Amino acid sequence: MPRWANALPDREELLETKRKAIVREAAKVFNRRGSHGATLDDVAERLGVTKAALYRYVQSKQDLLYACHEEAMEIARESMDRGEAEGRNGLEKIQIGMAGYLREMIGAMGVPVLILEENALTGKQAKHIIALRDDFEERMRRLVREGIADGSILPLNPKLAMFMLLGAVHWVTKWYSPEGAWSADEVANALIEMATRGLAAKPSKELTANIHK
Repeated sequence: MPRWANALPDREELLETKRKAIVREAAKVFNRRGSHGATLDDVAERLGVTKAALYRYVQSKQDLLYACHEEAMEIARESMDRGEAEGRNGLEKIQIGMAGYLREMIGAMGVPVLILEENALTGKQAKHIIALRDDFEERMRRLVREGIADGSILPLNPKLAMFMLLGAVHWVTKWYSPEGAWSADEVANALIEMATRGLAAKPSKELTANIHK
C-alpha cells in the first residue's frame, strides 16, 4: 500500500512546486531591475535563501530567464484552454482566455515586463519561446476567424485584431502596479471588455466590468 495513500505530494512534485514559486518570484525581480540588471543574488535575497540553494532548481540566470518565459507561455496556453472550454462563441472564448491570461500575468507573476524583452534569450531557448509565442498568436487568429464565422465578431483582419489585443494586454506591464488602486481582476476584466468591444458584432450598451477608482 502506498505510504499516506498518495495523499502527500512526492519528492518530484515538491521540487516542481518550489521551482514554479522560484520562477514567479524571479519574474518580479527581473521586472523591477530588468533582465540585464538583476542577478541570482537578487533572486536569492527576495526568496530568503542562499544562491547555492537556487542551483538545486536552476543552473544559471539565463536558465531562470528562460523558465520565466516558459511560465508565461504556459499561463497563456492554460488560459486559452479555459476560454475555449467555457466560451459559447469565438468572441467569448477570446474574452475569457485573454482575461485569464492578463489576470495571471499581473497577479501571480507581478507584471512581467521581461516578456517584452525578446533579446534576453538566445540560441535554442529563444527559438523555442518564439515558436510557443507563434503558436499562441495563431490560436488567437483562429478564434477571431471562428468569431467571424459564428457572427460574434465583425468581419475584420484576424492578424490585426490579434496584434491590437496583445498590444493592449502587454502594454499593461508598463503602467500597472500591484500596490495601486486596481486589483488584477479589475484590470483584467475591464481592459479585455473594452479592448474587445471593437471586435464585437453586437457590443453591449454598457460596460459590465468598468472601474471608477
